[in-house]
This record gives sequence, C-alpha cells and structure tokens, in this order.
Amino acid sequence: MIKVDSIDTTQLDQRLGNVTVDVACNWQNVLCGEKGVARVFGPQKGATSQQVEQLSSALEHYASLIQEELGMDVRLLPGGGASGGLGAGLIAFTGAVLHPRFDIIMDYIRIEEKIATADVVMTAEGSLDFQTPNGKIPSEVARIAKKHNIPVIAITGTIGEGAALNYQAGIDAYLSIIQKPTSLEKAMIKAPKWIEESTESVLRQIVIGLEMAEKKLIRERI
Repeated sequence: MIKVDSIDTTQLDQRLGNVTVDVACNWQNVLCGEKGVARVFGPQKGATSQQVEQLSSALEHYASLIQEELGMDVRLLPGGGASGGLGAGLIAFTGAVLHPRFDIIMDYIRIEEKIATADVVMTAEGSLDFQTPNGKIPSEVARIAKKHNIPVIAITGTIGEGAALNYQAGIDAYLSIIQKPTSLEKAMIKAPKWIEESTESVLRQIVIGLEMAEKKLIRERI
C-alpha cells in the first residue's frame, strides 16, 4: 500500500450511488494516529515494533490518497480502522454509513429483552484483554446487563494483558477454557469440548453458590 501512487475512481460502479450501504463494525477503531488500527491491533497479531510503524505509515499514505482523490479525511473517522481499514474504504468508495456493530446486531435479536429477564449472563471472547472494553461484544453485553443489575461471566480462549480492566466494564468474572499448555492448533481442535466443559463448570459453581445461600437462609430462620 505504501507504494500506491494514486487512486482512480473513474471505473467505480455507478449503481453504488443508488444504494445505501450500512456497515456493522467496531465503532472504536480509527485508521490513523496514536490509536490507529495498526498500533492498537498490530502487536496483538504478532507485528514487531518496526512492522507496526510500517503499517501505520502505509495507512497514513492510504488516507492521504483518499483525501487527494475525494477530498475526504478518513484518518480519525469512527469505525474507519475497522477490519484493518476496510471501514475507511467503504466510507470513501461506497458512501457507506458505519454503525456500532453491537447496536445493529443486538437490536435485530432484541437481546436486551432477553437479558432483562435473566438471572445471570454468560458471554464469550477469543481473547479477553485491555482492548475488550473498547467496543468488543462482551463489554457491550455487560453494559446492558448492568442496567438490570445482572451478573456477567465471560468465558475466553486466552486471558491477555490488562484483562482485569473488564471488571470495570461490568464483567464480574472470567475464565479461560484452556486446560493445559498446548499449541494453538491443538487448542482450536479441542475448543468445542473445552467450551462445553468450562460452561458446565461455571454452572456447577453457580449451583453451589445457590445451595450455600439457601442453607444460610435456613439457618437464619431457625
């Protein structure tokens, strides 16, 4: 991308002007700057410090080309950095309207109605870390649950740096499904079984808590 000299939009399909493109994305991600997508997610995906700077420079160059061609500054647009910069491209070249993905999806399945009548909410994430509170699904689920004073438990593949920040985001407890040191390949194969077993373990602990609370009530009545 850093080698691209210019962007030619003359062959853009004119039918795009007659449709509305709505995009569900992570609203927190921007394309460039200190919180640009390369700097935030590059290290998580294995990029070195040097590679992060190269990626950031490439995205800055991409944004400059869009501004030159279309007169649009996409550097800090909410959602512009979603999916590695796809959000910015969709805005610039299709006239898309970006929406917080959680709002679109959860309105469709009417999740708040279901959460409001629950005793406990369980959610899941591939990696729970300091980025999770920034628009990831578990934190958004927790936000709704807390409106109704309902506890939230997150099951995750890995527990990363800054995971404890999720307590402030409304997640009351979290645990990893990983049962022993293993390779990524083996973990992916065993994931369905481990998710099932971890979920059962959580539910058994909830049952124990309920039984303890019931015994306490009985003692207090005696």
